[in-house]
Amino acid sequence: MGPAGAPPARPRPGPGPLVAALVIQAAGIALPALVDGVAPALISAVLFGATFIGVSTLALAAGAHLRFPRSVALLTAGYSAGQILGPLVVAPMLHHGYRQALILAAVVVLTAATAAAVLRVGFPHHV
Repeated sequence: MGPAGAPPARPRPGPGPLVAALVIQAAGIALPALVDGVAPALISAVLFGATFIGVSTLALAAGAHLRFPRSVALLTAGYSAGQILGPLVVAPMLHHGYRQALILAAVVVLTAATAAAVLRVGFPHHV
């Protein structure tokens, strides 16, 4: 309990956990493209699955604190655009399997991790 019986303040994580989750997710995406076999595919599924919902939640929470008008709406629209454009962009790469598409997806997620790391500089520390 917080002061005077108030519920404790919920921690508001900065971009750090988001960066970590995105790096783990990128590793999960790239793993089956880099290492063949059932075990790497299963590890990939665990890494990606364990971070999928967390990345969305952390990104929206960080976006809400950016002090940029409609940042959550912008992040949601960007995510939606990626869901639509991603398959269209990688479709020509699929003639020889998924390897190239998975590497590209991992690079995109690492780019997002880099952008989230840059947010740490201007992220409000007291919200």
